[in-house]
Amino acid sequence: MKVIIVGGGKIGRYLTNEFKDKYEIVLIEQDRNKCDRIREKYGIKIICGDGSKPEILEEAGIEDADVVLPVTEDDQDNLVICQLAERQYDVKRTFTRVNTPGNERLFDWLGVNVAISSSSILTGLVNQEVAMQDLKGILTKNHDNLEMLRITVKNGAKAINKKLKNLDLPIEVVLVSILRGDKPIVPRGNTTVCAGDMIVVLAREDFKDDIYEIFT
Repeated sequence: MKVIIVGGGKIGRYLTNEFKDKYEIVLIEQDRNKCDRIREKYGIKIICGDGSKPEILEEAGIEDADVVLPVTEDDQDNLVICQLAERQYDVKRTFTRVNTPGNERLFDWLGVNVAISSSSILTGLVNQEVAMQDLKGILTKNHDNLEMLRITVKNGAKAINKKLKNLDLPIEVVLVSILRGDKPIVPRGNTTVCAGDMIVVLAREDFKDDIYEIFT
């Protein structure tokens, strides 16, 4: 079985150590120093780059991957990687780390196979030691009236010419995509908002006014 892990932090290294003698492991990490240390310690294949970019995933061999595990510290990146793996490369099993409490069901609602916060549970899932039906007890929260919003950025909006990381967005809000003309853009912290962008946002009803105030 081929497993692609995205993120060389503590959880990524934990999973690598757990799986390296059982499966074919490829790890993707942006920090070159981390790549060198992990390669030296574990002797696995390392791809140094941004795991949310299709060309990096392809270099890692995602076309024949059985499992993709994004475990970066950015929920947005983890979500994008899962969506790319499932929709563009037809990976059957994607499990991800969730950093913001409460986002498990939000990710599940967007189509991620399983989104949980415990690395030990991730290990069990890949080893098939945790039955899928048992996950219902882990993911018990409701959808909290989640709604997908499509907002066109207006001239004069607070967000124009600002980077996403500098916007005062509630942590419960997830930016799914930005459409600039016909071009979809993966929302990242350094992405600059432009007038005319269509922002696709997932949020609860009580945060809608805050979002519209920022983008319109």
